[in-house]
Amino acid sequence: MSGIRIKKYHIPKTVSAILVMGLMFGVLFLLFYFMTPLVVSIASRLDTVGLEDVPAMLSGSLSQINELIHKLFPSITPSVSFESLIWTEINKFLHPEFFTRFFGSLASFFVNFSVGLFSVVFITFFFLREENMFSNMIMAIVPVKYEERFSNAMKSANDLLFRYFIGILAEVFIMTILISAGLHFITRIEYQLAIVLGLIFGILNIVPYAGPLIAGTIGIIVAVVTSYATSGYSSPSLFIIAMVAIYVGFNMLDTYLIQPLIYSSSIKAHPLEIFLVILLSGYMGGAVGMLVAIPAYTVVRVFA
Repeated sequence: MSGIRIKKYHIPKTVSAILVMGLMFGVLFLLFYFMTPLVVSIASRLDTVGLEDVPAMLSGSLSQINELIHKLFPSITPSVSFESLIWTEINKFLHPEFFTRFFGSLASFFVNFSVGLFSVVFITFFFLREENMFSNMIMAIVPVKYEERFSNAMKSANDLLFRYFIGILAEVFIMTILISAGLHFITRIEYQLAIVLGLIFGILNIVPYAGPLIAGTIGIIVAVVTSYATSGYSSPSLFIIAMVAIYVGFNMLDTYLIQPLIYSSSIKAHPLEIFLVILLSGYMGGAVGMLVAIPAYTVVRVFA
């Protein structure tokens, strides 16, 4: 923004940095402004359901799932009860000590988050104010004869990484729309709740493996507790299966189609190339490898 001129005057770098950061925080504020009423509404509905009612609501579904597993896999001994195993894990979450630890961890998270946010804002301000600060730091250690080539490579990498992050935003938006629509039209969840659960999945989907799993688990629990009664499904197990199918189906669509198409366009690579990069990085580095695969590959392609 410092390059914008009004007649003979241009916006100072400090002012432009403040304006850009204000715009960023403005977008976040609008997001929270529109999402907070939805979250509060969902929380109030959850508050009407006591923890003691949750086992009764889920027991029938777990029994049916347990019977289905034994029918599909007869080799499993009858003494193995998946219902008991699942209840053991669920009871950990329903125990009062869990909430004590949870809120303690939540308080610690907010403290650490506040410190981290201040650090990021502080550093970002100076990087925005001094646009070439990072590149100058890098160029200071590059031999003189490679400076021009390295400078061009950095410009290309910067452009491609910017396009990559635009691709991330596009992926979040697409997945939010798909999950929200699926939950609303297939499981007949109210659109407010569907939007919130879709947004949670869209954001957490950025984190491979763990992100979709956490988002799906949260979505299923919240939907069963708040929306099953009005969904029209004959049994909770069918409702849960429908939700699992939506989450798994769209996650697979994202992994094998949406991601390769978006990122191949954003970083100018073939979709098959992107697919293989994600696949190999996941095999070698797991979730962390998949998370850094595309930006790392983008930089390697530029400097190679």
